[in-house]
Amino acid sequence: MDIPQTSSQLVVTWRPIEVADAALLSDLFNAAAAADDTPERMSPETMAHELTSYEPLDKRSVVAETANGTIAGYGGVYFLEADTEELRVYVSSFVHPQYRHRGIEEKLVDWTIAAAEDALAEAMATRRYVCAWLYKKLEDRARLYEQRGFTPIRHWWEMERTLAEDVPGPPEEGFSVVPWEDAHSAPIRLVHNAAFIDHWGSVPMNENIWRQRMLESPGFRPDLSFVAVADGELIGYAYNEVYEEDWEAAGRSEAWIGALGVLRRWRKRGVATALLARSMQAMQRAGLDAAMIGVDSSSPSGAQHLYQAVGFRTTITGATWQREVD
Repeated sequence: MDIPQTSSQLVVTWRPIEVADAALLSDLFNAAAAADDTPERMSPETMAHELTSYEPLDKRSVVAETANGTIAGYGGVYFLEADTEELRVYVSSFVHPQYRHRGIEEKLVDWTIAAAEDALAEAMATRRYVCAWLYKKLEDRARLYEQRGFTPIRHWWEMERTLAEDVPGPPEEGFSVVPWEDAHSAPIRLVHNAAFIDHWGSVPMNENIWRQRMLESPGFRPDLSFVAVADGELIGYAYNEVYEEDWEAAGRSEAWIGALGVLRRWRKRGVATALLARSMQAMQRAGLDAAMIGVDSSSPSGAQHLYQAVGFRTTITGATWQREVD
C-alpha cells in the first residue's frame, strides 16, 4: 500500500513504523491523551508490546515524521486472524497536539481505513468490517469516521471501584477460587475462548496469540489473578493487569480486571462474583487504590449489572464505530 502523500499544510515524511520507535510513540500517545483528557497512558514497554503483537508491522502502520525527526502522528491497523464468519479489523490513529488541524488527522484516518480494507480483502470471512474504538468525548475524531460512512454500533463503559472500602468474600459453593499458577496459563485459554464465544466481536485465540497478547503483556499480574475450579476442572478465571504509567494522570494507583470469564453452564452461580472479590482483595493487599474494568454495555452475560452490584461505577464511556466492507 502506498504511503500518503506529504500534506501541503505541513511538510512531513511518511514511513512505516519500527519497533525501535516505541519510546517516541509512547511520548506521542501520552501527549495526545493528555490533550484529549483521556485516561490511558502507555510506557515504551507497553507500546512495544502493542507493536509486536500483530504482524506484519510494516504493512499495517505509518507515521508522519517532521524534518527534525519528531513523530507528529501515527496510524495503525489491528486484528487477530481467526477462522470465523465475521472479521473486524480495527484502525487507530493519533496526532501530537502541536501538529493537529494541519491535515494529518484526515490522511491517517484514510490510510488506516485503506490498509484495513486491504487486510480484509485477503480474509475468508463472509462478513467483514472496519472498526474504530473511540472515547465518546472525542467528538472531532468521531466526526471524521462519520463522514466516511461509519456508525456507532456498540457502546462500552469503563468502570471503577474504590479499594478503600471492604470487599466482602461471597461463599464458594460447588467450586473454589485459587491463585493463578503457571500450569493454569495454557488451559485457561480454552476457558477464555468458550466463555467469550457469545460476546460481540470476540475472536478465539490460538496458542501463539494467547501467549503474545495475554501472557507476555507487560501489565499482566499473575499474583493478582485467579482461577475457579470445580471437580478438578477450570470453569472461570480473572486475568488482572497493572499499568503504572496510568497512575500519575489518574492521581492514584489502580489495577485492571483485564478479562473475566466463566463457562456458560456455571454462570449465575456466584463464580464471577467470587473471582472479582478475590481479585479486589489481592489488589487491596498490594496497596492499590482502585480496581478498574471495561465492559460491553450490552453484554449477553449481564456483566455490567454484576459489576454495579459489587460497587463499580461508570467513569467514562466509549463506542465502536463500524463500516461494513463489500
